[in-house]
Amino acid sequence: MNRYECLEQLAPLITDQLVVTSLSGQRVEWGHLSKHDGNLLLGSMGNALSVGLGLALALPKRKVIVLESDGSLLLSLFNLPTVANMNPANLAVFVFDNQAYSGTKISEPTATAGRTDLAGMAKGAGIEHAVTVRDVAAFKHEAHGAVHEPGLRLIVAKVEESRGHRQIQRTNVDLLENKYQFVRYLERSEGKPIFKGRG
Repeated sequence: MNRYECLEQLAPLITDQLVVTSLSGQRVEWGHLSKHDGNLLLGSMGNALSVGLGLALALPKRKVIVLESDGSLLLSLFNLPTVANMNPANLAVFVFDNQAYSGTKISEPTATAGRTDLAGMAKGAGIEHAVTVRDVAAFKHEAHGAVHEPGLRLIVAKVEESRGHRQIQRTNVDLLENKYQFVRYLERSEGKPIFKGRG
């Protein structure tokens, strides 16, 4: 399976959930599939899980979904024990593991191309529901549970390396603009001011 197929299964399930993406191809593919104002499309690697955790803790009644990659998660492994010990029941993490650093034009294998098992590492950190899926049907099953049921979940989706995101026409929304759209959406949907003007 490939990441885009998985994201196509996830997109119709999203209503008022918040979605945080990491830097690489899933940001482009998710931004193409979902135009929801609750999408925070980060432009940095290794931060999506910590940002998603912060949102989940600050907004315990909202479901927060993080779209990570193997390279991004490997860069920030310190997040796994923090997430496990905070154990937010409203956080679901999808890790698209293509076993490569393919966000750049140079593709190099990550540790998961060798012996590293991300779901096993998450379980070792204390995340009880950490699973690996290898086909679209299993992904769809896990996605439904992650979106609609409570409990911390981490789903590692083994996907083939794809550079399909490079064929997708990029949005004309700047990442900074996306940040403000996201915050304004939070203000509207939570009924609270977040940013105050300086004027």
